[in-house]
Amino acid sequence: MCRKIIFLYMLMFLSFSVEAQKVQTTKVVADKATKLPLDKVNIYNEKDNSISNEEGAFSFVSDIHELNFSLIGYENRKMSFEEVQKQDTIFLQSKITELDEVVIGTEVLLIKKAYAKMIDNYALSPYNENFFLRCTLKKNNEMSRLQDIYGKVSRNAIFKTVKVPDNKCAVEILNMRKVGIKEKMDFIDFQFQSFENLFDVNALIAINLDEFEFTREKGMIGNYVKISFIQKETNSLGQKTSGYFIINKADYAIVETYFDFYDDGANVPFKKNGKVNYRTVRFQRTTNYKKSDVTKRYYLNNANSIVRVEAVDNKEIEKRFYDYTANFFVTNSFIASKADSNLSMDKDIFRVKFPYSESFWASQNQLPLTTDLKDFLNRVSENKDKKEEFEVIGNF
Repeated sequence: MCRKIIFLYMLMFLSFSVEAQKVQTTKVVADKATKLPLDKVNIYNEKDNSISNEEGAFSFVSDIHELNFSLIGYENRKMSFEEVQKQDTIFLQSKITELDEVVIGTEVLLIKKAYAKMIDNYALSPYNENFFLRCTLKKNNEMSRLQDIYGKVSRNAIFKTVKVPDNKCAVEILNMRKVGIKEKMDFIDFQFQSFENLFDVNALIAINLDEFEFTREKGMIGNYVKISFIQKETNSLGQKTSGYFIINKADYAIVETYFDFYDDGANVPFKKNGKVNYRTVRFQRTTNYKKSDVTKRYYLNNANSIVRVEAVDNKEIEKRFYDYTANFFVTNSFIASKADSNLSMDKDIFRVKFPYSESFWASQNQLPLTTDLKDFLNRVSENKDKKEEFEVIGNF
């Protein structure tokens, strides 16, 4: 019988094709000086959005033959599909200078002003959007689960507010692929978070300013200000939450947030669940907000969560580390059609059932497979018939 531990918490191949007036390209984006790949670069035009993965790879499909590249700290770049086709790698020029000594004193005032401008800056009325979500789980650095979802969400607002305290959303899954493998002797199972929890965590932006110390960092170019924060006192787990806000002084919108909820994971006390003692030792979350050219309101463009859980049992299992990631990004924002909900918002995402569409996943390129994920799928294929040793769960 499995014991469940609740888990609180994207080819470098060149291609270019035209089909039904849509153009598709897959490339890599990198830093011009270091030549290192750039993660979370926004690639977009008036209609479509995409984002680069940790290998710098991105894919883009659109009937508008223009791409914009944007990443905080780098010069924006606009290119035609024809220009992109001629290059193996798209390079972005850094705008960041070396950090000078920090400036202290006006941080709280800047954040308060950003909070006061939220009603003007963000999408606080109902809207709809298309999204991709990738969730992965590793056990001792070896991939054990992959889940990719393409869907539609109808939101009441981007954040919970006084007028919309619950901010309930409706999600319609349009396509999904998932696979998981584990040894049958392994009695530990993990429950992924629900969509309800995912959206709540992704949209975290408000903090109690009295509980934190703030530092304004130099080195941000243009209108952007980066303010780091750390909790003054430890919480019940002996941890201090830290992170940063990046604020655009042109309109005082918070355009990026980062939270690190564990500063001393090695000293977090264990919890017990059946035979297993476990504890969360890492939980980090980054969210980026983008301003719509149509509505002039900011929406949640992409969010990434990284969680590590340690599990140990002195008699039956050695120490294990489970690493969970959730990468959410919007492809089309403020669309007309509403989501026709086909799942429960509080259900474990990995337990959601939806048929696999080979044609969709063969033609989509918004979620390119990393080398790590390719190796994982090969391992699943090699072991799927060893039913006495392994349990394989999936829809493809």
